[in-house]
Amino acid sequence: MLFRSLAALDALPPGDAVFDLDGTLIHHDIGEAALKRVIARGLPSAATRWLGTEDPWGRYQDLDPVTQCEAAAVALAGLTRAEVGDMVDACLADGDIVPNAAICELAARIGLRHRVWILTGSAEVLGIEVGRRLGITNVRGVRLVERDGILGDRVDGIVSCAEGKVRASWVYFGRRPVFAIGDSPWDLHLIRLAHVGRTTGRIAGMEFPGI
Repeated sequence: MLFRSLAALDALPPGDAVFDLDGTLIHHDIGEAALKRVIARGLPSAATRWLGTEDPWGRYQDLDPVTQCEAAAVALAGLTRAEVGDMVDACLADGDIVPNAAICELAARIGLRHRVWILTGSAEVLGIEVGRRLGITNVRGVRLVERDGILGDRVDGIVSCAEGKVRASWVYFGRRPVFAIGDSPWDLHLIRLAHVGRTTGRIAGMEFPGI
């Protein structure tokens, strides 16, 4: 069904095709998988302002989606990019995240004509590492201030979740995407902006209104 999008895209000039990461290109959520690992070894102090110290995972689940994205990203403060890469490898090895073969195939086929991007509400550094393993090099996400190779405790720019994905699209691409796909209601803002928009139609096993 998703491959029917290709005929409509062939009628458009080459442009930007935007894929959500968590729940779309991969099963599960790399931001949450990484957060659980950070919690297990001790949160940086910057993240405790949202998550506290007694039950950080429980506190995280009570946050709104945009704040969740920011808190999970800031939880990576103090790590190097190499350490983040090792964490992504561990998440893949342990099955915390699994590539979604059908959507990865869709990205590869669309990429023959259009420029494929990952636009994620997870930390950009996580998206880059996952994208590298999926063969996708264009990645934007929640960017952390970085100094001397160490991830900082402040978000630099847009929190790319919900309406933030629309703002990010205009900032990074300067035009409407030719294509966008996501798995959750928080992706609908961007999906409606794209010339051709699709949803996977499910989040956490539940149907949600699609296009």
